[in-house]
Amino acid sequence: MKTSELSIKTFFLTAMSVALIVSCSSEDGEDGAVGPQGPQGEQGVAGPAGAQGEQGEQGETGTANVIYSDWIASEFGGLAAAEESDQLLVSFGLAEFNNANDVLLVYGRHEINVISNEVYQLPFELVSQNEIYRYRLNQGSGFIALYAEAVTSDGGTNVFTYFDDFRYVLIPGGVSAPDKSASSAVDYSKMSYEQVIEYFNIPE
Repeated sequence: MKTSELSIKTFFLTAMSVALIVSCSSEDGEDGAVGPQGPQGEQGVAGPAGAQGEQGEQGETGTANVIYSDWIASEFGGLAAAEESDQLLVSFGLAEFNNANDVLLVYGRHEINVISNEVYQLPFELVSQNEIYRYRLNQGSGFIALYAEAVTSDGGTNVFTYFDDFRYVLIPGGVSAPDKSASSAVDYSKMSYEQVIEYFNIPE
């Protein structure tokens, strides 16, 4: 074999061995640096609007506009026998109460026993004792006073002890009726006490 041919062979064998050693190296090289972020692409064309969802159900009426009191202890029992007596329950500001449009309900509560009561809307007549319980409004300068009032129906004198306490509920004009389909206004005075407090979410 000629010397030149041997030199060429030796060169190629050496080159192949180096390449093989490099490719079989147990250590990989380090990752290169992250390149800069490219510019944001153009926004696509907006798709067509979806169909409108169904309307949700009407929420329950709350007590946002309704004014109500706690139970107010009756003061009649501590008074002397009389033909009539009255007790101030509250004084409304003129901006709070419009007697022409608002609905005012006044109730008396009679305790039967420690776990049972009866509630009646005023006016209420206790025939067995010849007593009438009602309420009265007196307008003053900048206020309207609400009184619970008791009178005898026979002109005699009584100590008015039937009711233990009183409570009022003031419903501003324009509050929606319980029956949304009703074509006429609801007469709240025809509703029972239980119906009124349940509808307006009034706590006992």
